[in-house]
Amino acid sequence: MKPTRFLCVNFAAGAVLLTGLGGCVERKITIGSGPPGALVYLNDVEVGRTPVTVPFTWYGDYDIRMRLDREEGQGADRKTVEYYLHTHERARAPWFQWLGVDLFAEILPFQFKDDKVWAFNLERVQQPSDADLIQRAEQLKGQLDAPAELQNQKKKAGSGAMTRPK
Repeated sequence: MKPTRFLCVNFAAGAVLLTGLGGCVERKITIGSGPPGALVYLNDVEVGRTPVTVPFTWYGDYDIRMRLDREEGQGADRKTVEYYLHTHERARAPWFQWLGVDLFAEILPFQFKDDKVWAFNLERVQQPSDADLIQRAEQLKGQLDAPAELQNQKKKAGSGAMTRPK
């Protein structure tokens, strides 16, 4: 066998062996809530109910929405209470995922773990009273003429402006 071919075969075998023995990076986000049992949407994808653990592949800003409908009270006083939260959380890269170092973290025969734990308190949704809803509807009804007024203001402002040559 020629020395060049022998070297190539050994190099290929070594690369396969190192890849097979190489470690990897395991990334997980665990999300909890108070009260527990909230339905979680991570970047508009439903991932489950809290507490929930999901794998992730990239670092950066995550959009989190959580919703919980829960029955509270006893007998005639029993009612459905809604909880809701919309927030953002940033997943920051650990040292072994920094540019340059991340290559070695993927091929070294060790397994790196990055476990993020996020906990949130859900806000109770306050249901408006009937009187508040009626008052808000009347305010919006009063704004129905606003688009016409805005168009008139726009026409008046445009009349003094120069016209574009054809």
